[in-house]
Amino acid sequence: MSSAILLVNVGSPKNASRYEVAKFLFRYLNDRRVVSLPFLARTLLVNGVIIPFRLGKSAKRYRNFFAGSRLTLLHHAHALEQTLNERLPHGCKAFVAMQHSQPSLSGVLRKIGQEGFDRITLIPLFPQYAEATSGSVAAKFYRKIGAWKVIPEISVVESFYAHPMYIRALVDTLHGYDVAGYDHVVFSYHSLPMTHVARVKGTPRCYPTACEYTSRLAAEQLRLDTHRYSTAYQSCMSPHEWLAPFTNDVLARLAQEGRKRVLLISPGMATDCLETIYELAHESREFFLSHGGSALDVAPCLNSSNAWVEALMEIAAPLEISKK
Repeated sequence: MSSAILLVNVGSPKNASRYEVAKFLFRYLNDRRVVSLPFLARTLLVNGVIIPFRLGKSAKRYRNFFAGSRLTLLHHAHALEQTLNERLPHGCKAFVAMQHSQPSLSGVLRKIGQEGFDRITLIPLFPQYAEATSGSVAAKFYRKIGAWKVIPEISVVESFYAHPMYIRALVDTLHGYDVAGYDHVVFSYHSLPMTHVARVKGTPRCYPTACEYTSRLAAEQLRLDTHRYSTAYQSCMSPHEWLAPFTNDVLARLAQEGRKRVLLISPGMATDCLETIYELAHESREFFLSHGGSALDVAPCLNSSNAWVEALMEIAAPLEISKK
């Protein structure tokens, strides 16, 4: 039986031009699972207010991001795909797609269909389930697959926030960091509107519960007492009605408490991107230093590390993969 592993991330603009950034924001923010309003209200708000208001700042951020790093989201995606395919057994193949940019989910699914796989395992690259990420990917995947004449066997990994191999890979990213030498460790996750959180409160898909659990498992592996780490949320679009505490607020408090050296980890991001490389490693670092901190180090994401490849081999366990 031939099997395809389909890994999906959010995506990124092709470059930092206003046109490419606007095109990406249009695709991303018009997703009804990202901005969950009725069609007309969402269209007017996103295209008439949010994109025009955010475009200049977003384009500037992407200019700085692309200028400062050649290791873009797409670079890491290709590296992960290549490394996985070097490890997978005959008859099993990995594919990487982007939800809101190229290589598109639609295009990669066409390729998978043309190659005639008997089974597809979908793994959205978001450890903690959220409607705007894993939910959006799964919804589009099912729409596309539903149009096929012959539907292969399907397996979907909705989340893996507590998977032991994921936690081990997360901790492995800190190799080379003297964790004990920091005054505090902050686990920073992407924030969500509280309306999204409310819809899954008390269920296995509860986002803040999953984030806090990931932090606790990683902290245990790192032998951090509860007073030596915090869980926080970044990238909020509004200071109101978004999941808190916000990362910068936590950093300001830590600086005021005299905790001058902080290590920041992004367990919700499988791949380094604008949020980790620019927003956290540049903007949040400057914010922390301006509030009295002396050093803020941001650990790399999982990217295409060996430990992450090993973890994905285990997370895709329904394929009954035997390692080479």
